[in-house]
Formats: sequence, structure tokens, C-alpha cells
Amino acid sequence: MSDNKFSVSIHYDADKRGHLAYDVDTKEVEIVLPEEEWADKVNAYLTTAHTILNATGLDTYESKTIMPLDSLENLKLALTRMWAEIDVQVDWSRPVGM
Repeated sequence: MSDNKFSVSIHYDADKRGHLAYDVDTKEVEIVLPEEEWADKVNAYLTTAHTILNATGLDTYESKTIMPLDSLENLKLALTRMWAEIDVQVDWSRPVGM
């Protein structure tokens, strides 16, 4: 991985914590979770196309099909929907490794 990374904390269940790191240059993701089964779920989610209603205003949306790992913008959009899809939540305000 290069030095151009985006990292965020993630968790499932009450206290199963980890993180993911996305390399903006190579478009690779590293997923660190206590159970491989859950890391595999996150990887499968991030490597599958998703059609998302993306807010463009207060009450307007556009349907957008994305591949999460194609760009940092796509990844962040997919992460906002991950909890509803696979029960893994992004902890946007918790520092990675905490």
C-alpha cells in the first residue's frame, strides 16, 4: 500500500472492533476484524456493485450505481449504507486502533 490511505474504524455486534484502510492510489482495501467471516463479508460488500439513492438536495435523490473501490468518493458513499446491508457499522468519529 502507498502512503495515500483513508482509514476508518468499523465494528459489528456490541464490541467486535476493527478497521479498514483504503489505498487511494492502488484502490486496494485492507480489512482488519477479529473474525475472518466478518472481514470476508465486508470485502464481498466492497467488491460488489451497488445502486444507491444518493442525496443531491434536501429532498432530491439520484440513482447511482457504484463500485465502492473505484474511488474514495464511492467508498465513502458505500460505507454510509454498509450497516443496513451487512450489519457492520462505520465508527466515523472513533480513531482507528482505539
